Amino acid sequence: MSVWLTIPSARPPEEAAPILKLWRERGYKIALWRDNIADFPFGAADFIRSDPDGYPGYAVAVNTLISDLIRTEHAQAEWFIAAGDDTEPDPYRTAEEICDGCKAYFNGYHLLEASDYDNPLTTFGVMQPTGDRWHEGVGGFGNAPIDRVAGSAWYGREYCRRMYGGQGPLFPGYRHMFVDEEAQEVAIKMGVFWQRRDLVQKHRHWGRGATDKTIVTHPRIPPHLEQWNTPEHWRQAKLLFESRKAAAFPGHEPIP
Repeated sequence: MSVWLTIPSARPPEEAAPILKLWRERGYKIALWRDNIADFPFGAADFIRSDPDGYPGYAVAVNTLISDLIRTEHAQAEWFIAAGDDTEPDPYRTAEEICDGCKAYFNGYHLLEASDYDNPLTTFGVMQPTGDRWHEGVGGFGNAPIDRVAGSAWYGREYCRRMYGGQGPLFPGYRHMFVDEEAQEVAIKMGVFWQRRDLVQKHRHWGRGATDKTIVTHPRIPPHLEQWNTPEHWRQAKLLFESRKAAAFPGHEPIP
C-alpha cells in the first residue's frame, strides 16, 4: 500500500520543501511535476517529471503523474491526492490510517477483512477532507469553499484508471480554474464521493495570510499563479464548466 501526493509544483524549492516534508512525515510518497527537474533537491520527492513542451495545465499534469505511477513499478500505489504545494496533510492521522478508512467506506460501509483489500471496489472512489473551514460563511451560513470543490481530494487507483475513458480522474480540458469543481460533481454523479469533516488538509492559500514562521505564505498572488487568476481565465473556465455541466459532463464515463 502507498499513498501519493501528486501535484504540479512551481514554488522555489526552498518554499515547497517544508510543505513536502510534512507529507513525508505522515507516511506519504511524493510525485511532482516541475518545469525544471534539475532545480529540485535530490531526495525531496520520490518521483519527478516534466515535459519539454512546457506545463500542460493542472489537470493534465496530475493525470500524467498518476498514469506514470500506475504504469511503472509502483504497483502498490492505491490513492493519489491532487492538491498543491501550499496544502498540508492532516496532522493527526497517517496516510495508512486514512487509506484504510477510504477502502472500507468504498467497499460498502463496513470494515474489511485483510483478504478483501485487493478488491478493485475499494479504490473506486473520491474522498475530500473538509475540515479546513477557511472562508466559512462567505457563500452562506455553514458553507465553505471546500464544500463545493474537490480541492485536495483523494482519488482511488481504480477510479483513476477508469474515469474519462481511461484518461485519469480529472477532465483534461481545464488548465487551472474549475477543474476541482467538475471533479466533485462527476464523483457525486458516479455515486462515489465522500466528504470527511474530521480530516483537515489545510490550504495555505495566498489570501489567508501567514500563520507561522516555517511555511512561506504569500501575501499576494505568487508569480506562477498570476496567469491563472486573471478575470479572463476565470471567465473562460467558468463558461467551459457551465457548458459541460449542462451536457452532463460528456466524456467522463469510465472504461470497464
